Amino acid sequence: MQIDSFAKIIYVHIPRTGGRWFSHGWRSHTDFRGECHLLGSELVNTQNKKTVACGRHGRLLGILEKLDVIGIDHIKYKKITIVREPIDRILSSWMYFFKEKGGRSNWKTIDDMLDSHEAGNKSAIYLPQTFWLCENNAKFDHIFKFEDLLLSQKNIRAMWPQFTCRDPLIRSGRLNGYQGSLTNKQIERIKKVYKDDIEFLSSYYPHLK
Repeated sequence: MQIDSFAKIIYVHIPRTGGRWFSHGWRSHTDFRGECHLLGSELVNTQNKKTVACGRHGRLLGILEKLDVIGIDHIKYKKITIVREPIDRILSSWMYFFKEKGGRSNWKTIDDMLDSHEAGNKSAIYLPQTFWLCENNAKFDHIFKFEDLLLSQKNIRAMWPQFTCRDPLIRSGRLNGYQGSLTNKQIERIKKVYKDDIEFLSSYYPHLK
């Protein structure tokens, strides 16, 4: 999540959609002189010094409620987020647990992770994107595609020229599909488990239809 009072944006970070890189592109990442910023696990109003606990993967309405608590007028802010091709995102979630976290879950395959999700272990890392996108009464001003941002930041900079993040590192295979990393059976299982994401995001990713 990033709240930038210089550019007047509230960025809702859906996990595994490039959010860590994206949040670094805003002035508030390093400049704490705006009216509000996220410091550790707290939102801080720099004018009245009020604070409130806040996580990094909150949903939009929850974030707005926390801004109300510390006295920030968020009506003037644009609400934005990023989505990612849903099958590729779940593969990324698996790679995060298995490689980046050193296999701490003891899972051996992506099917183990899917088993855990279906059993009710709802980690934010692999919750469906619709958990954020379809929150009741939540409305985003702009929803950007992760894949577009990997290729170019021109869409962001056309609206916010102050977005100054360096180009992201395009990892091998990131734009070449997921077929080489998943079996057809696993792909079909992901489509079934994440049916809501597949249906909602088909307007962004026509191949899902």
